[in-house]
Amino acid sequence: MPRAPSNPGTLRVMSAARSEPLQKEKVEGPIGKRLAGEASNHALNAFSILKELVADFRQRDRFFKYKASIVAGWLAMTAASFAIACPGSSVETGDMDARLVLSDKLDRPSITIFNESDEAWEDITVIVNGQYRGASPSVAPGEFMTITPKQLMGSSGAAPADLRFNTLELRTRSDSADLTEHLKVEWERLRGPKR
Repeated sequence: MPRAPSNPGTLRVMSAARSEPLQKEKVEGPIGKRLAGEASNHALNAFSILKELVADFRQRDRFFKYKASIVAGWLAMTAASFAIACPGSSVETGDMDARLVLSDKLDRPSITIFNESDEAWEDITVIVNGQYRGASPSVAPGEFMTITPKQLMGSSGAAPADLRFNTLELRTRSDSADLTEHLKVEWERLRGPKR
């Protein structure tokens, strides 16, 4: 036999759903104030969610906390590994440990570039005065390469035989260096008093 309700007049069920959605009040005023208001709302919501997460974390047992700290440590090490392994384009590696010597024979100009690094340079391109280019397949550590105007080509053909080296850029497969300052120092050395 079914049970009889203790209070038969309260059996009516009411829905909590609204018959029409609430209309959001339109805030009037300058856009800066409206954006600041929305930004502060989002910041406060994020802060309250963070507080709830911290409170929930504090109520967990210590084994859960150990697991969470292991995962957090792993994520931190992964992020650090990516930051170290994939540097941005703003990271410059210096002058590639290149040392250059400018020939003192001004009627036959040439530049000798020494690889003083611990790694071989591969697929080398030398750019002189921004318009003449020369190439070399590789230079081993401790070795050098010599560039003369005969080896340089530009958009208008070969470089002139009496080319004066004003700017110098060195590019490899994985690095590049602007050696113009080193070149200026060499020009000053050549113009200075002979020892």
